[in-house]
Amino acid sequence: MVRSEADEVFDVLASRADVLEAVVRQPRTTAELVNGLPVSRSTVDRGLRELERAGFVETSDRVHRPTLAGRMALDTYSNFVECLDDIDAASTVLDSLDAGAPLAPVFLDGCEAIAADDGLGPVLSKLTSFVEGSTSIRGLVRGALPSQVDAYYRAVVEDGTPVDLVATDDVVQRLVTAYRPQLAEAWSVSSFSLRSVESLPYSLVVSDLPDGPVAFLVAYSERGLAGVVYNDSPAAVAWARERIEDCRADASSLPRPPVDGS
Repeated sequence: MVRSEADEVFDVLASRADVLEAVVRQPRTTAELVNGLPVSRSTVDRGLRELERAGFVETSDRVHRPTLAGRMALDTYSNFVECLDDIDAASTVLDSLDAGAPLAPVFLDGCEAIAADDGLGPVLSKLTSFVEGSTSIRGLVRGALPSQVDAYYRAVVEDGTPVDLVATDDVVQRLVTAYRPQLAEAWSVSSFSLRSVESLPYSLVVSDLPDGPVAFLVAYSERGLAGVVYNDSPAAVAWARERIEDCRADASSLPRPPVDGS
């Protein structure tokens, strides 16, 4: 297989990022680089030659300085590595999703994750915190966990929080059969809306909290709750809102049921 120039440039960045980062922080001589890095003189020399061939470093009066391309390449590479670290941190939760599940890299950039492997308590506590105190909630719901049903019920009925949800047919059926009284009370509140869709790859919700909105994704495996991935960055929240709206447009409206006894 013929390697592209981009492949070779990436290899240089991956293997010589420490040298490039050092000269980006401050122009240095070779001796200063050797003293400041935990590598040999020969490794520094090779790194400088490769970075100069790539156009990322230039040398004058024995001082090595980054080029504009070098600064930009280091920023891009650093962001890429950080994104991979975020994906790795969330991988235990993400492994439960189908390979084709729609998920944008921007949602994982800077995300935090809690897996259910070590117990459901921390995951459920975090999910409840996203509901309590929220000023509005909009999302997609794939599961009907008892603690979450209770949290949403209190938000709608007791706190008057506007809640607009799209749930799978299975979740709607479970709410009707197992939580009929709570659902009936929620339906009596005009700020509550529930639509249905045949299936969803995960739960995805945007909760507007006093400190700002947060988007959270809840994944499920064959054994049940797998964990939660959440992110409050504007880009992640924007992607989640767009994804929710796309699914909402394809969902079916559910008529408000008559009050019992009417």
